[in-house]
Amino acid sequence: MSRSVWLPVSLVLLSVFAAVSFLGTPVAEAQKKVLNIAAKEPDSLDPHTSILGQTQAIKRFMYRGLTRFAIKDGKVTTAEVEPDLAESWTLSPEGTVWTFKLKKGVQFHKGFGELTGEDVKFSFERQIKRSPGMLFGVNLEVIKSIEVVNPHTVQIALKSFDPIFLLRMVGYQQGYIVSKKAVEKFGEQFKWNPVGTGPFYFERHTPREKIVLKAFDKYHAGRPQIDEVHWFDVPEDATKLIGLEKGTFDLLYPEAVTADVADQVKKMGAVIDRRGPGGQERFYINMTKSPFDDIRVRKAFMHAIDRKAIKETMYPGGLARLATSCVPPGYFGHIPMEFPEHNPDLARKLLAEAGHPNGFTIKPYFISKSFFYPKVLTLAQEQLKKVGINVELQVVEHATYHENIRKNLNPFVLYGGTRITDADPWLSLFFDSKEIPDPATGNKGTNFAHYRGMDDLLTAGRVERDVKKRAAIYHETQKRMQRDLVCLPISDVPSQWPRNPKRVSTPFDPEYGEFALHYSYNYPEMLKVLN
Repeated sequence: MSRSVWLPVSLVLLSVFAAVSFLGTPVAEAQKKVLNIAAKEPDSLDPHTSILGQTQAIKRFMYRGLTRFAIKDGKVTTAEVEPDLAESWTLSPEGTVWTFKLKKGVQFHKGFGELTGEDVKFSFERQIKRSPGMLFGVNLEVIKSIEVVNPHTVQIALKSFDPIFLLRMVGYQQGYIVSKKAVEKFGEQFKWNPVGTGPFYFERHTPREKIVLKAFDKYHAGRPQIDEVHWFDVPEDATKLIGLEKGTFDLLYPEAVTADVADQVKKMGAVIDRRGPGGQERFYINMTKSPFDDIRVRKAFMHAIDRKAIKETMYPGGLARLATSCVPPGYFGHIPMEFPEHNPDLARKLLAEAGHPNGFTIKPYFISKSFFYPKVLTLAQEQLKKVGINVELQVVEHATYHENIRKNLNPFVLYGGTRITDADPWLSLFFDSKEIPDPATGNKGTNFAHYRGMDDLLTAGRVERDVKKRAAIYHETQKRMQRDLVCLPISDVPSQWPRNPKRVSTPFDPEYGEFALHYSYNYPEMLKVLN
């Protein structure tokens, strides 16, 4: 067993070098410090091609962006950014041309050389051009052109002013910078030959067993003093918990932290790190697919769903909050929305009015076997059955589920996720008409409602400079969704990672408390020394 991880006495060096929050004394060659994480195997290590939660969580170890979320008053903030791969930037007077000065000497992993403007240009253009598999291009569509002025200067011209452009450059999803040389060398195999500039580099992948990452000696912010990260493929939460109790695992990425899981973690003397804003579990209703193309059927669906009962069954005792809007709280532009109350009698009446007095059957309905999906859908299935909507479930692997919902095989889609906490990237991914999945064209977008009712507002919000006016635009988007009944949020769930405090003194982050894009760490509290 590797020895415990300790924090240094000097906190000054940590803040100066933005080093990993697991720091310790010099490592003897025979005693490596290894962080063992039980999660699930990601489907890809290319940062621009996967939306899966487990993939999002591991990417942060290997990749960086031009900017990162700033630490302000001891807390990581989502509203402001600070330099990361870029050392500085300027904006032209008209607000449409950004010039980024890159840090010199930043190295890619595995000898792929120094980061240059060509890598930045390539990383963004592969997404803007919607190269095969790219999922986040919509968040970069504001870009008109990218010019490499010199190896360490990149000029990005925008189609119009963008109030959150620096947030788009943060190391997350579309903001990650990859090595152009590595992508060109490995092609489609880049997904298992990842090359970034992050604090850890990819060492090996044993399918269905684990991924090994190693500390990058040339990391621009200072070598992490965790030597290796072992990311184990452990599908079942029960197995993860046994490993945590026995000391096999240090951190868990669970399918879902239910009350039972929370009780077991507490009994074994472990802790759960809860961080916000977390994710939201919600239903999207395909308004173009019969019978849900009738708003009365969509309303009946919502009346049939007892959101509070699902939330309380899944997350009792305050483990989650009942969702109040399709734009989660904590996101810029959020306002509370009103949803049809749980009323089975009214649901049956609406179905009869829509020509379905005996209800209808959906078969097959595909649902993932992983995370919250099967549990939430089973609860909803029972509620829908009471009003005559029969859902015949077919359980599939999580990756298959993602493929199927992008083929429009389900008339309503259960989904979850976390995004940059601003209404624009959130709504753009899930409600922009350009993101409607279309197998015929290969579009694998996430507008599962097939909604076209807010494109004008999204366009206006992206160029509005006045903060109050911009907020009002996003308030209107939520009013339209409330009117058109295309999305029903269930629960807002914080990110929850069970941790062995005897092995890991503080919530871990590859750099400074931003693990898997969850921002609510209190920075001074991260720096406690073990007793």
